[in-house]
Amino acid sequence: MLKAIIFDMDGVLIKSEGVISRSFNMALEKYNVEIGSKDKKKYLGRSLRDQLEMWKEEYPNIPKDLDIDQFSKEAFSYQLELLKERLVPDITVLNLIKEAKDKGMKIAVATSSFKYRAEIFLKLLGIFDQLDALVTADDVNSHKPNPEVFLEAAKRISVSPKDCVVIEDAVNGIEAANNANMKSVAFVTENHPKEDFFEADYIFSNFKELKLKDLENLF
Repeated sequence: MLKAIIFDMDGVLIKSEGVISRSFNMALEKYNVEIGSKDKKKYLGRSLRDQLEMWKEEYPNIPKDLDIDQFSKEAFSYQLELLKERLVPDITVLNLIKEAKDKGMKIAVATSSFKYRAEIFLKLLGIFDQLDALVTADDVNSHKPNPEVFLEAAKRISVSPKDCVVIEDAVNGIEAANNANMKSVAFVTENHPKEDFFEADYIFSNFKELKLKDLENLF
């Protein structure tokens, strides 16, 4: 029985396609490093901490002692500027959340983002005050495709994983949801074609076409 919906943030609640990778490249420009679009897929859904460690191995120009907090805040300043016109409430998403909460369901966000960033974005989107739980990269030791972030969200809202639905836009996130024994719902964006989500329980490409009944019917 559906008792909780757990949203990913970037790419799902935020229309951030292309912006995040662009902000990372802006922050990496001083090291003469550019992450190419062909490499983008292997980083999708991973925490920034994990991505930065991968980049340090792949790009010798990036200092080994580059601080994750320093890099995150620099990239975040670029993201705020690039995303300012997209960080507005989406009535379709808010209506879905309201309908779920009216039926007694719990709502959580589980993201690979840092807490300070997630809170700012979710407040701008009008979602933060609707949440029963927010789990970020600060709250877990292992990141997607490891299921820890989703399992921690379920724990905080006191809902069994088998009664949770996860909405994700990355293959790593779908894998993490499946590993958590939750129903996985894939949101198709430019990052992944529909064919990439063959392990998802349900696939959609526009929140206007996603109904709460569709999620309930997965159980």
